[in-house]
Amino acid sequence: MTSVSSPPDALAGPPESPELPDFAQTEPSRQRRRTRRGAFLCHAVISTELRRGRTAISRLRADTPLSPRPTIASGEEPFVRGGDAARIRMSASAAGPVGGDTYLLDIHVREGSTLVLRDVGATLVLPGPHGEQSRWVTRVRVEDGATCIWLPEPVIAAANCHHHHVIDAQLAPRARLLYREELVLGRHREAPGSLSAHLAVRREGDPTLVQQLDLGPDARGAGAASVFGPHRALGNIVVVDPDGAPGPEAAAPDAASAVMRQDPSTVQVSAVGEDAPALRGRLDAAMSLFGEPWAAAGPREWSAVPR
Repeated sequence: MTSVSSPPDALAGPPESPELPDFAQTEPSRQRRRTRRGAFLCHAVISTELRRGRTAISRLRADTPLSPRPTIASGEEPFVRGGDAARIRMSASAAGPVGGDTYLLDIHVREGSTLVLRDVGATLVLPGPHGEQSRWVTRVRVEDGATCIWLPEPVIAAANCHHHHVIDAQLAPRARLLYREELVLGRHREAPGSLSAHLAVRREGDPTLVQQLDLGPDARGAGAASVFGPHRALGNIVVVDPDGAPGPEAAAPDAASAVMRQDPSTVQVSAVGEDAPALRGRLDAAMSLFGEPWAAAGPREWSAVPR
């Protein structure tokens, strides 16, 4: 694993990657776009807004295999204030991404609205027939008074894949964000794939958190005991709250996780695990330190991601 604080333009991807359209700009008549060697550029869009005091879905664009679907509340949601939210789950109508594919997901949470976005299942990244790099870019825009809750299932990098995973979130001064990610190298008893993960959160255009992680065989020294060691999973939780970042100033619930306050409004939890369940357990434990409204009031069997 390697990590840098100010990587170059992460959205651009490798030189052969197709150019990305502007945020939420799509061509209604355009058929799904093929890129090199039969790979695809898929572009899905999710947008919410406030109508008569309630959150509504204003736009939902699917582009196979990216298929956002409206859903209803499921399980505990202590992070939804007042219970009003648009709830959407991402489902995959085909395998992927595979080598050469570019997935693009744009999320726009307009002023005063609340979005809860989850996945139906984990994302399995496959190498494809030519072993080219795949790319998934998610661009998030959250306006003043809006809240974006995004709790995706794990991203699993299968053996021999080369994947570039980008999260680019831009927040207004009074916007809230809860984002949780779990990155896993390889399936059970499988050699790890190579995963480059870029996470950036900006408020008013200024970087609050920028992190670049390179994992797997392509990352020099990743297997060293002082770097990633025997671990196969890494995760982050990021909470941005303009009323003040929840939880302690800093904490280390155990030797494999840490709670870090990036600024007065932003707290980040990072953890590693020997496998996906171990990682999830550590992230759950760390999140319980946040307290209300980002976590439940009392101890209970609860995970941000339903099992």
